[in-house]
Amino acid sequence: MKLLKIFDKRDKLLGHQPIIYRDSVRAIILNEGKILMVYSEKSNEYKFPGGGLKEFEAKEPALRREVLEEVGKKVKSVNESLGYVDQIYNDIYDDRKYFFLRSYYYFCEIYDEDFEQELDLYERELRFVSRWVTLDEAIAVNQEKHDNGSEYHWTERELYVLKLLKEMLP
Repeated sequence: MKLLKIFDKRDKLLGHQPIIYRDSVRAIILNEGKILMVYSEKSNEYKFPGGGLKEFEAKEPALRREVLEEVGKKVKSVNESLGYVDQIYNDIYDDRKYFFLRSYYYFCEIYDEDFEQELDLYERELRFVSRWVTLDEAIAVNQEKHDNGSEYHWTERELYVLKLLKEMLP
């Protein structure tokens, strides 16, 4: 699996500080020229369906769980990986630590049947909904949020991957 990009957003270099590591998985779900994304009605931006792995959880089961929770769809197949993106930034809970997030992106196919979302509290507060959009729509929305200083760490990462997909897909 290849490294796509590293985002190092540490505000201040603290030297040798403890690092909290977290792996996550993200689904790339394409159909008829559109991509299935999670849209925040509160922050007005898109993110790929997915999230963090639980302790001892493998990537594929985590991806299936996250897609079902966030967009209410069951994954039919997890296919090839696009690659992964690393992010490192100051931890929001402890300014004496860094947070390192590795996001693995996989192309997936889903079943047509819809299920109810099972969102975490913060996801409900952000009013996450699933939306089929074109890559151009998702890029335009996230580009505007990025240019105006989005408060969320995923905006720049997802914008980068959306643009990468736009370059590689017909």
